[in-house]
Amino acid sequence: MKELQDLSLPTDNISAAKISGTGMYLPENKITNRELGQRMNYDVEDYLEEKGIDVRFKADPEESTSDLAAEASSQALDEAGLSPEDLDLIILATDTPDYVTPPTSAILQHKLGAENAGSFDINAACTDETMGLAIGSQYITLDPEIENVLVAGAYGMTKWLDWDDYSNSASKVLGMLFSDGGGAVVLSSSQQPGYLASNTLTEGEFWDAYGIYLGTAKPLDKEMIEKGEHHLRFHENEHHVPPDFNESRWPELVEGTMDKVNAEVKDLDSILFNQIDKSTIEETMERLNLDLSQTHLVMDKFGYAGSASVLMALHDALEEEKIESGDLVAFCTSGAGFVMSVSLFRWI
Repeated sequence: MKELQDLSLPTDNISAAKISGTGMYLPENKITNRELGQRMNYDVEDYLEEKGIDVRFKADPEESTSDLAAEASSQALDEAGLSPEDLDLIILATDTPDYVTPPTSAILQHKLGAENAGSFDINAACTDETMGLAIGSQYITLDPEIENVLVAGAYGMTKWLDWDDYSNSASKVLGMLFSDGGGAVVLSSSQQPGYLASNTLTEGEFWDAYGIYLGTAKPLDKEMIEKGEHHLRFHENEHHVPPDFNESRWPELVEGTMDKVNAEVKDLDSILFNQIDKSTIEETMERLNLDLSQTHLVMDKFGYAGSASVLMALHDALEEEKIESGDLVAFCTSGAGFVMSVSLFRWI
């Protein structure tokens, strides 16, 4: 048998990763709860009061997910003091791609002019941007030729919603929640470790809770369009996610991430969540024994923009100077599937 050559990486080539720039973008078309309620002929304000969502933003018909990502990414690059040519890798996180294929990351790379960057998409629904932060950081750590990684989370879900007169159909219930937008982070190599650890959880038994159920398992046809099956909706199996799903699982996932770096939850300075439900975040913070001031809520002014949501919260928290050098910051998100993720950073 041929003896295997030792191809392990030299330790002096291993880098750390830090967040060097952030950005976000919202479309111009802003729709308040009152305006949406008038459109749907339903009391949207009463339904969304507990969730904390006051507005949503709707992309123009000509505005795609890659456009939202490009705007946010340009801002993140400017903040990092980099040009598109400085990027080595682009990770696009979304479950509302421009097309089924080709990957939206390739379109984003072209729009940015990031000619030196490789690219790929990830889709873990609304938790994928947090996974992107971990994956991008790990690329920097393991590949000495990768120094700058763009992680863009973008969401164009309003194109898959039904905002006509309200009925008990699930697409209309879900449709009240979602907004369009883009968020982006630039990860750069660093002598000090910014990225520290990550953790994921999947409970695939809930794959048939809700989604856009089109693809090789169910190709789109005319009858499906007439029935509105191309909209975001609950699955016909009606396999509903328990109402306390996030708050009953997020704390353990966060605790497991802290264990990986021999730290405790009480050591966290800040924890940012995807912004779908204010009451869920409040309950989670209570279960973690953290003060509500240690998170940051933006659903009241940005709506809930899925894969961009936690990156928007980060950008806004930095704008309000809520995160300082040396802070221990966790990102905690979840998405349909049902998939959850946590990434932990030291702010450098």
